[in-house]
Amino acid sequence: MRILQLTAIILFVFHLEGFSQNIPGKCHKNIDPDDFNLLMETKDVVLIDVRLYREFRKERIKDALHASNVEALEMILENIEAHTYILVYCEEGDRSETATEIICKEMSFNKVNNLKGGIIQWKKKGYPIDKEQIKKTTN
Repeated sequence: MRILQLTAIILFVFHLEGFSQNIPGKCHKNIDPDDFNLLMETKDVVLIDVRLYREFRKERIKDALHASNVEALEMILENIEAHTYILVYCEEGDRSETATEIICKEMSFNKVNNLKGGIIQWKKKGYPIDKEQIKKTTN
């Protein structure tokens, strides 16, 4: 009987882990590069890179907008409708996950997606990168 209960608990935990995207209170999705690319190709999206500017300058996903802080996110999204697909990425996926939480919870967007594994996984999958250097601006 004890083994049956333990097995049921383990299966329940694995079930929860597999469906972690649907946990109540989590208003964004972590998606793999294939799904991220599919959204870029089939939907009108706003693509946001939340890495440091020096990282963004060197390489980025084509057409990405840069937002290294909350104020920049607000400026990018201030005239965007709440049902627009928002795609966010960083180097490995951690900073962008934080940004997606801010975008959906504090800015009330409801189609917010984080690139799981960040631009590193994007490149590993062979998706294109814009490597055209952006000139430094002096302020």
